Amino acid sequence: MSPIDIVYIFCHSKREDWELRYSLRSVERCLAWVRKVWVLGDRPTWLSGDTSVVEHVPHEYLARPWGLKLPVRNNFWLTFLASLIPDLSYEYLWFADDYILLQEVSPQQIFKIRAIEDLAKVTTRGQGRWKDALWRTHDTLFRLGYGSLNFEGHLPHPYNKRLIWEAFCEFQDLVTVDRFYGLLVHTAVFRYALKQRENAVLESQPGNRLRSGAVSDWPCVSLQEEGRYVGFHNRPPTLAEIQAKSHGRTFLNFDDVAFNEPMRQFLEERFAEPSKYEVR
Repeated sequence: MSPIDIVYIFCHSKREDWELRYSLRSVERCLAWVRKVWVLGDRPTWLSGDTSVVEHVPHEYLARPWGLKLPVRNNFWLTFLASLIPDLSYEYLWFADDYILLQEVSPQQIFKIRAIEDLAKVTTRGQGRWKDALWRTHDTLFRLGYGSLNFEGHLPHPYNKRLIWEAFCEFQDLVTVDRFYGLLVHTAVFRYALKQRENAVLESQPGNRLRSGAVSDWPCVSLQEEGRYVGFHNRPPTLAEIQAKSHGRTFLNFDDVAFNEPMRQFLEERFAEPSKYEVR
């Protein structure tokens, strides 16, 4: 198996970066096969100095050659910049600090494209900046022939360097520095990948095959049908609710509102010991 790294796109939280601590502890326990973790953005004060297992990369290291204003806030730009880390493995996982693993996961299991829904079948668009960004992304990509699936799941995303490079080049004119206005990165990248797979099938001729190792070769599954994800958003959950809904699940996610004392208690019970990614 080729080496696989993790890249965190990270900005300091209001709670001493405890979300990232728990996420890293879950990575050490459930993804023992990961070679190295990279943290792009802010540096937690407690991050280990052992660069053989974890390394911090400031925005400045990657952003200045592109003339970007610091700090970089747009996730498409951050994802593109992360893919340029020289020593990052070719295939890697995209993480955020509120992604928690509850069970061991193999590379074959985690390297799947997980779609949330088909937006062509959704009748209510909702309101808010994030919803506006989602539908703006959908409408733009659909008009350009890039399908209608929503890939903005709050769980690890499998990428490789070539895919990110090609998707960024394809959509560069639609990528902005604003956090919400431009295309949402995961939906854009995975719709691009699936479009390349569709084109390869339609234009199949002797000697014409899918590029080896492309994400478009990997399975695409329904997040809802798979039943391995649980998320807590927009309201503070109780401990009993967290325990019940997380039972048997692999991927856990929460927003700032849901990262309350019961959530801290739930995570502390499972990930009390510091990881190798923290200063001992």
